[in-house]
Amino acid sequence: MNPVRFAAVLAVVVLGACTEERPPAPPTENPPPAQEPPVSSAAPFRPCGAIGAGALAASALSPDGSVLAVATLSGQLVLYQPANGNRIQTLWDLPGEQVGVAFSEDGRRLAAASRTATRVWSFPDLKLILSLERPLAFRTTALALSADGAFLATGGFDTEGDSLARVRIHRVADGGILGTWERRYEQLVQSLAFSPDGASLAISMHHSIIVVSARDASGSRAFPLLSGGQVAWSRDGALLASGGIVVRLDTGAEVKRLEQSMIHDASTFSPDGQLYAEAVGPDVKVYRVADWTKLHTFTEADTSYVSRLSFSQDSTQLIVDVGVSAFWCNGDGQLCGPWGNEVRIHPVQDPGTVRTVSLGPVMQGPLVFSLDGSLLVGFANGTLAIWRTSNQHLVATSNIPATERVQFSPDQRQLLAGDAIYDLTTGQALQSFRGQALSPDFKMSAGLEQDRILLRDVASNERLKTFALNAHVADFSPDGRSIATYAYDGRIHIRLLDIAEGTVSHTFEMDYDEGGSKVDFSPDGRWLAVSNRYSGLSSVEVRGLGTDTSASLAAHFAAAFSPDSTVLATGSLEAEVQLWKTSGFTVRERLVGHGTSASQEQWPRAVIGASFARTGQLATLGADRTVRLWCSN
Repeated sequence: MNPVRFAAVLAVVVLGACTEERPPAPPTENPPPAQEPPVSSAAPFRPCGAIGAGALAASALSPDGSVLAVATLSGQLVLYQPANGNRIQTLWDLPGEQVGVAFSEDGRRLAAASRTATRVWSFPDLKLILSLERPLAFRTTALALSADGAFLATGGFDTEGDSLARVRIHRVADGGILGTWERRYEQLVQSLAFSPDGASLAISMHHSIIVVSARDASGSRAFPLLSGGQVAWSRDGALLASGGIVVRLDTGAEVKRLEQSMIHDASTFSPDGQLYAEAVGPDVKVYRVADWTKLHTFTEADTSYVSRLSFSQDSTQLIVDVGVSAFWCNGDGQLCGPWGNEVRIHPVQDPGTVRTVSLGPVMQGPLVFSLDGSLLVGFANGTLAIWRTSNQHLVATSNIPATERVQFSPDQRQLLAGDAIYDLTTGQALQSFRGQALSPDFKMSAGLEQDRILLRDVASNERLKTFALNAHVADFSPDGRSIATYAYDGRIHIRLLDIAEGTVSHTFEMDYDEGGSKVDFSPDGRWLAVSNRYSGLSSVEVRGLGTDTSASLAAHFAAAFSPDSTVLATGSLEAEVQLWKTSGFTVRERLVGHGTSASQEQWPRAVIGASFARTGQLATLGADRTVRLWCSN
């Protein structure tokens, strides 16, 4: 077996004071010490971290160039240091897929919008100035902040399925509406832009550009030569650009023609008024405005689309968003098409040079905590990786491909991943693993072989016990005394096998759309949750062990019990984590934060994975391909 490329730092993280490689300690026959009481989950949960930021919706560089604000479809508004790409802070109070972000020209205000909410903060202290809930009753798709930070515009729709597009202009001071513009038979408000003097607002839609008064949204004027994508004003307000065409504001006459037949997605002028940049697909062009000489042409590598362009305040850098394409997505997974999660910063004088701010890996499950809660295993860009939970720093990578079987040994020196058990200090595969489940103490394996379930000794592969049952093994119970099995014949059959007695202790039957093949035990041994990790149409079925109590939680993916067994966390289809009280299986709390996938997902907003640590932390995985951490104390 090939060695796994685990980072060397992991040995210190996992083993604490250990400074040299050494083999795992031999098993002991002494009983393990009594465990401390489980951590309480009584306190409300709050966001306390994230891994990955999902698809890029928009970015904005602060006027002094020190902070890059990034809005994402995953519902994270993240502040980065553009110099090194480090995450500075995540703002959690704008949940759901986001559509835009902007700084005022003086850098004293920061605005951002999601589909359902808009916020304005003072900057850099991030004190909330304005909070608008559903400025457009159904969906917001575009945002603009005036240069002086006094006015805010949002565009979108008030009614689902309606073709009446609306734009509202608000005072930032009190949120009051100055005016509303509307137009029927429009598919999407793609972008908005205030003129440099704040007197006018440009509205970009699929086939037209409209300019209205920024004071009351009156005086609608159309520019038929312009169409769609990012709309931009020249510094003096005399020129207007979109789709690869530039026109004069006063006459509407064309100043720069479309060079290709394709309408361009991105257009922007430099703050000093001397440069203009545009993009179509991955190709970017930079012009001198004085005579429209083409200065630079370059292609962004490893991407299909440039979604947005902007210049730094001093006009020396070009910021290229490699994000959701063509302004079509904004939260509709089936329409998103190619997407990325990088912001690339090019010096204008040398665009071949680039600094890249990456929004992090594309995450997959399962999510597994180490027993002490200090580490979290997941799959980043298709391979296994390990993070420190306290700060979400990546501490180990590997070449292990995605698998559904991941498990820490009790001493945290070994890791089961797929078909092998690895030594975490060396990265070496210690032995192959051919079972379907591994006992918590890493001593026994269980799996289906020749229509029977065999229990084997892990060290010797010796057969320990045979169960005459043709079923797949789902998991061992937390105490290692039982095995949960799964079988399907038009109905789902879940059976618990008592290892010591060699008998079936519990049998549960469910319809095809109830539960699935994933079985989770509550730590106290009172409950069993059965879920389907692949289908959002199935319910999570809860069955009592030693009690007749049961519950059916419709249309949920994931299921995980808290360490004190008082809470069951499930993932809904609409970007919500629901926490159920196990005392009666009523919803205690709803955790909102995940966004949407930009890929072709059947359930683009679903929460598809959940895992509790013994320390009380909850990790959830969204279809947005990010991991959220939630803390209750």
